[in-house]
Amino acid sequence: MKKVFETITDLLFYFICFCIVGWIYEVILFLIDDHIFVNRGFFFGPWLPVYGFGGLIIYFLFNKLKKKPIKIWKLNIRPVLIYIYIVLSSTLVELIATYVMDLMKIDWRELWDYSGRILNFQGRISLKTSLKFGIVGIIGVYLIIPLIEKFLGIKKIPTIIIKYVVIALFIIDAIIHIFTGSTYVGP
Repeated sequence: MKKVFETITDLLFYFICFCIVGWIYEVILFLIDDHIFVNRGFFFGPWLPVYGFGGLIIYFLFNKLKKKPIKIWKLNIRPVLIYIYIVLSSTLVELIATYVMDLMKIDWRELWDYSGRILNFQGRISLKTSLKFGIVGIIGVYLIIPLIEKFLGIKKIPTIIIKYVVIALFIIDAIIHIFTGSTYVGP
């Protein structure tokens, strides 16, 4: 039972880390494009759940694949294939997220709307954004996931406390969000 609990909390920690990385990514993009800081999430904390789900999908589908090279001549093309897979899967996650948000009566267009971009679908997804997600996903597979694995591998009290504090803060924020609604105010 202890192992199951640890596995669940580790996965929740991965989820939250991916949420944080997504939030940082969004804030940086907004700073670059509009030169102002905007909390791109709809929670109080620095996390975007859609990136958490996307990150977990990437973790489960592609993390182990990176260890198995596919070579053309002497060149390992595995990272290129993983990039393509991430682009496709993240596009699907973002598309599904908009429909889930529609069902939950959340206006996803307050958070993103790609209507003005070429090669978009109903403003829900766009090619340019999907290609950027692929880059973030590759960084996730080859840098972020190994860092999280290393952190979780440290079985010392401070590390364990940090893990549970982060999980508690996320859960508290999610519960507060249920009662207060979105914190996103836009640019």
